Amino acid sequence: MLTKYKDLRDQKRAYKECVKRSKALPNDYREVYNIASQYMLNFSTSDSSVINLFPEILDMFELGAAEGRDVLEIVGNDVMAFCDGLLEGVAAQTWTGKMRAKMNESIHKKLGR
Repeated sequence: MLTKYKDLRDQKRAYKECVKRSKALPNDYREVYNIASQYMLNFSTSDSSVINLFPEILDMFELGAAEGRDVLEIVGNDVMAFCDGLLEGVAAQTWTGKMRAKMNESIHKKLGR
């Protein structure tokens, strides 16, 4: 139980650090980061693996901003597809994927297959 509490505390600390870093980003980058991070937290079933992505995203955004690149050059025009790709990369299960698997299992069970 203590380990779980410590893990949650560490995740919260890491998340707060990312929020702090994101506030230093240029406005366009900050807007994309805020929406992307909210999307990933809302649609993933595993907050810990998602929160671990945030420092990497911030590194990418900070470098892109320092190079004077447009944020959409980095993430592409479909920001949510960018997010989905990151979630797949860490094998984070999404709510949609979880529901899809559950429904397919139910269908196969009812059909006896």
